[in-house]
Amino acid sequence: MNNHHHPSLPIVLTIAGFDPSCGAGVAADLKTLSANNCYGVAAITALTVQSTQGVKAIHATSAATLRAQLDALAEDLHIAAVKIGMLGTRANAVAVAEFLDATKLSNIVLDPVIQPTASGPDLLDAGGVKYLAEELMKRASVITPNISEAVLLSGMEIKDVAGMEAAARKLVERGARAAVIKGGHMDKAVDVLFDGAEATTLGGEHVRTEHTHGSGCTFASAIAAQLALGRGLREAVMLAKAYVLKAIENGFSIGKGPGPLDHFYRTHQEPPARGIHEVPQHGMHPASEPATR
Repeated sequence: MNNHHHPSLPIVLTIAGFDPSCGAGVAADLKTLSANNCYGVAAITALTVQSTQGVKAIHATSAATLRAQLDALAEDLHIAAVKIGMLGTRANAVAVAEFLDATKLSNIVLDPVIQPTASGPDLLDAGGVKYLAEELMKRASVITPNISEAVLLSGMEIKDVAGMEAAARKLVERGARAAVIKGGHMDKAVDVLFDGAEATTLGGEHVRTEHTHGSGCTFASAIAAQLALGRGLREAVMLAKAYVLKAIENGFSIGKGPGPLDHFYRTHQEPPARGIHEVPQHGMHPASEPATR
């Protein structure tokens, strides 16, 4: 009988689309959650046709199927946090809002995925953008738009850190409990957090690499993981930012376009050189042991 006690990990639900290159979306979320000591479960909002070179097509999950996925997970598991990414359609956004209202889950991180960073179709339809801004955002513990998404949702022009703070305040004014405006595409990698009372500017080195595919998904999932582990919002955001910067530093190429982050950089080890094998503890390589007669 195995009496080994394995402490349970906090369970975090990601609601997002599937990227076949596994750099962004649900795949990036699950890797991030595992790397940050949580157990990730997922409800798929869409299957995309994409690679590192961009999104070619989107096949949204029906709202009924999405809701069925969510209900099945909520009935079975204790969910400590939720990360919401790509939704695809207004109907899916409504299904998620109704699910959150019914379950009263806490620690809701909303990453408003609207347009792909590279080329491709919009990742949320016009009705969905309107619903996200007017309704779904009100259910979020924190919303994590990049500059272009923040401009769209706040209706404000953003040219500098002061503009980022003003936009963050506007999003909270419009219903979000807190907002982090990501400045990764600006000259300096500065993010601005407004928690409804205080604005905090989070600086960071700008990593000069093109291998940043899925960095927004990773950041939001890392915040959700830290919230699930019991950290306060400010600490969760700071820890998530530090994790993402290191994961970007260790990003790598897998195809012809921008590559993914290294979500598991903390455990990454160089493979042994060719021809070198681990020697068993008794000191003999199996091939050199005397044959048994």
